[in-house]
Amino acid sequence: MTAVVDAGGEPWHRVQALLERRLDDLPPGTLLEVVTADRQVNAALPGWCAASGGTLLATEKTADTTSFLLRVPADTEPHVASIHLPEIS
Repeated sequence: MTAVVDAGGEPWHRVQALLERRLDDLPPGTLLEVVTADRQVNAALPGWCAASGGTLLATEKTADTTSFLLRVPADTEPHVASIHLPEIS
């Protein structure tokens, strides 16, 4: 299965949030293509991929965009932002 995220010129913080939601929805091992025109995304995505447990398989640059091909991690853990900690009284 392959999924595509066309991020256009969206800034990294918005793309990151979208990717984290997509990781939760995609089966392990899915190929995910991310297309972006934003330089911040180009700089941040490879590190985010490594930190999330995904595998960056390929990068292709054109005059206007960069496409990244990622493999969704086989074992996804809940993201820090989605972990609910009990309240301490």
